[in-house]
Amino acid sequence: MSLATQVPLKTVKSGTVATGKSTAIVVIEGRALTPLGPRIVFANEAASKLSGYAINSLVGSPLGLIYDHGDLGSLIKKLPYIAQRSSFFYMDRTMIRNGGTRERANWTIRPTSRVEDPEQYFTLTFKPVEKPQPEAASPQQAPKRVTTPSPAKVEIEKSLTDSLALTAGGVAHDFKNALQAIKSNLEMARLVTPSGGPLEAYLSSAHFALNDAESLARQMVDFTRGSTGQKKVFKVCDLLRRVAHLCTAGSRIRSQLSIEDELRHVEGDSNQIYQVLHNLVINACQAMPNGGTIHLSAANTDLTAANSFAVGEGIYTVISVRDRGCGIAPEHLPHIFDSQFTTKKDGTGVGLASCKAIIENHGGVIRAASRPGVGTEFLVFLPSSSAPREPVATPANPRGIKPTPSPSDGVGKILVVDDQLEVSKAACGLLKHLGYESMRVATGDEAVRLYRDALDSFEPIDAVLLDMTLPGGLTGEDVMLELKKIDHEVRVIATSGYFDEDSDGQLLLQGFCAVLPKPYSLSDLSEAVSHTLSV
Repeated sequence: MSLATQVPLKTVKSGTVATGKSTAIVVIEGRALTPLGPRIVFANEAASKLSGYAINSLVGSPLGLIYDHGDLGSLIKKLPYIAQRSSFFYMDRTMIRNGGTRERANWTIRPTSRVEDPEQYFTLTFKPVEKPQPEAASPQQAPKRVTTPSPAKVEIEKSLTDSLALTAGGVAHDFKNALQAIKSNLEMARLVTPSGGPLEAYLSSAHFALNDAESLARQMVDFTRGSTGQKKVFKVCDLLRRVAHLCTAGSRIRSQLSIEDELRHVEGDSNQIYQVLHNLVINACQAMPNGGTIHLSAANTDLTAANSFAVGEGIYTVISVRDRGCGIAPEHLPHIFDSQFTTKKDGTGVGLASCKAIIENHGGVIRAASRPGVGTEFLVFLPSSSAPREPVATPANPRGIKPTPSPSDGVGKILVVDDQLEVSKAACGLLKHLGYESMRVATGDEAVRLYRDALDSFEPIDAVLLDMTLPGGLTGEDVMLELKKIDHEVRVIATSGYFDEDSDGQLLLQGFCAVLPKPYSLSDLSEAVSHTLSV
């Protein structure tokens, strides 16, 4: 099958697409450095009016602000194909207005080249799909009654999901920045802590919790991309032990584990299932503010069609989370899995709804039983897997902490560009431990000026650690372009809370020497800087 037949976009001649003040037009970059697509670099008044966003809100935002997230990934993959054509492509896709309302729209896209800039850009136009007009009634025929259907439930839910995805993308980025500061300072603390002492045990526990927080951040980024995560065969008993240790450490809550021998494995995304268990255990802890015991158990069960749990016939691995807390009122129990329903003062109503969605996505069922003043039990039924568990390499360090590099004789001056003060300070501390000299700035303009001044001196900057999501002024991409104009051999390491393991290829092709997704470790930083200086 040729590439052309795989692209569900139809080409038309340039002259058939109207342009002008009434046409909504946006121009986007040819690369996507965030989960929500390429950045918008131009928008006209019609685009502002149609989308409901001010022009200055559109410019600098990702295309996913106004373009359906479900189709965004497909469009990004086709940009290289579109770039090879000079004609327009058109498609019907959902437009997202300010406030989250959705409307079907006619979109066009074509490659745009600007003489003053060799970078690839694309111009998009969009307008709402015209609705059919009611037919005129003839004298002999009664007028037809035309009604506008109310929005479908699925469209409302998708709109809410898209709004949550936009929020989650920004929260994940900020969360990863916070984790970066925590991780760097924890590693610096380990460097000055005597081995074998009680303080080392506390730091190890903190790293253990940090690993969970990093997993949560990755899930948030996966949500913005619509990713369902990686599925594999795993043991739920490992997750139960992990969540019991984390959620009850340092509190008046005790956990009691009961795991059946020869417990069957489960196939799915272990990170998502862990998040469900984490949520349920946290809820149980909150239900017992004065302390108590949480009973966690896992067992095999074979259900027939007639069972008291109203669960489909099948072979299941069942997990129970039971507390002796305040319980749930009978009138509230039927609604606890509803989106936005909560009885907590500061609750969001998202936690149990997301738990239900994850379990059902794994082909399972979640049930709850409760009595006020007695306690609550959640049962999670997951289909058992007959497939063998994938081999897992036993790490040298059971807590997953990478060995800390010893102080090295690193030689060179590194410019750290990051608007987060605690992140840049921590990065400079790690670089000092590695033997490098460093300096830090908070804006892209400062970075360009300082690099230029250093280049003209006897102590030039050897490498730049550049955060790609700098707010206001020059963005990370802009800084890279300006540095290239000053010194075409500039060596830059790209870092961001939006990055993941798949970000490397695209950025390396753009001239970056290395990519560091946040939160990075001292070992990650050491490897990236060493590689960059050797290029």
